[in-house]
Amino acid sequence: MKSQLVKKAFIVSLSFIILVISAGSSLTNRVSASPSIQADTKQTLKVMYQNKSFFDVNQFKQQFPNVEIKEVGWDGKSDLKDFISKQSPDVIMLNTLDYKQLSKQNQLADLGQFIKRDHYDTASIYPGLLDALKVNGKLGGLTPIFETQSIFYNADLFKKYNVPLPKDGMTWEEILKLAAKFPTGGTKNTRIWGLQYPLDKYTYLINDIADAEGLARYNPNTLKATINTASWKKVYGTAITAIKSNAIEGSNVGGKSYSEDPFIMGRAAMKIDSSSIEYLRRVTADKKAIANYKPFTVKIAAGPADPKDRTTTRSLILFSIMAIPANSANQDLAWDFIKFYNGVDYAKFMSEQPLLYSLTRMDYSKEYNGINLGAFYKLKPNLETSRYLQPQGSPFNQIVYSNVLNREVKQVISNKKTLDKALVTIQTEVQKSLDDAVKKQKK
Repeated sequence: MKSQLVKKAFIVSLSFIILVISAGSSLTNRVSASPSIQADTKQTLKVMYQNKSFFDVNQFKQQFPNVEIKEVGWDGKSDLKDFISKQSPDVIMLNTLDYKQLSKQNQLADLGQFIKRDHYDTASIYPGLLDALKVNGKLGGLTPIFETQSIFYNADLFKKYNVPLPKDGMTWEEILKLAAKFPTGGTKNTRIWGLQYPLDKYTYLINDIADAEGLARYNPNTLKATINTASWKKVYGTAITAIKSNAIEGSNVGGKSYSEDPFIMGRAAMKIDSSSIEYLRRVTADKKAIANYKPFTVKIAAGPADPKDRTTTRSLILFSIMAIPANSANQDLAWDFIKFYNGVDYAKFMSEQPLLYSLTRMDYSKEYNGINLGAFYKLKPNLETSRYLQPQGSPFNQIVYSNVLNREVKQVISNKKTLDKALVTIQTEVQKSLDDAVKKQKK
């Protein structure tokens, strides 16, 4: 599941392009052209992206026919600041890590000045997102879409077994304890499970719990592994206790048929999914042709939350933050571009297409197939940490980390090793991997 998240942006963006092209000119006349774009004046806008994510030139040109879009692809490997300096794009599309770095270096224009000047309505944007995107008090970018984790639950099973319903803002520890309240008797294919979550790699669950708390695997300044600590020990202990409870159905159901998904088939009380909208589409799809399928009441709770602040979540993924380089000579036109893709009218247009991701504009993202989407917006986003993104040249080897983690956790679960000794081994091997990578970089 987690290993496919990097691929998701490409897959989703490709699907997005196909959808928008197939939609033809259905957006025509919905979005008013900006006064800064003169009807008879030909202008050029240079747009930089790593993957052509979440925008389509044809849709923009339908509204602004006199604007030529010049696309600039960044390979994601060359130095970003140097690339921007040489290419001089007017709009740049960034992931969270690159956005934060450029913002801290004052490389981005403050969109707050344009928002204030144009009285641009931001009231319907996901609460807390604008604040989360601000760096040193300045807003350098906007994004029309996001992805987040959510707690899907079968309200009928909770009622049947008299288990308290999930609440918004629950932590991972609370969710796992709640799952353990369900009975564990019966065969694998007939019993009820408290939670459906992939355990083919223990890295998934441990990383998710750690990420919710903002724990780092290593210190990027000292290049020292930080895993053998009290905080990490608690994370590992929580995960191992949950795995041993036999309350989790651990199949990796990503991409499998509906009939192979225990939650969809009504045999798991909860499901945590990183791609909430994508999973919502699976849950609400027509399943009349599936043998033994019985409809049930699906509800969604906001979470898992950061245990240090239950009003926030660190699970948010922003695929493409639209920003303007501070030295762009074409900032007004660049702002028109960003306004177009982050506006209310464009959100309405996208809400009429099959859902691919959550919209940051909430005006037309309130329900889907009868299910309320409010849970996606209840927790304030915290963008300070992101395991899915590593700085260029990072010496941290995710494969080494995942392999040693899975090996050692299996030892602990089978009572062949204590957790303390396992953490020492993980710390030692991850540190060796970091040291080897640094030596290789110096050659």
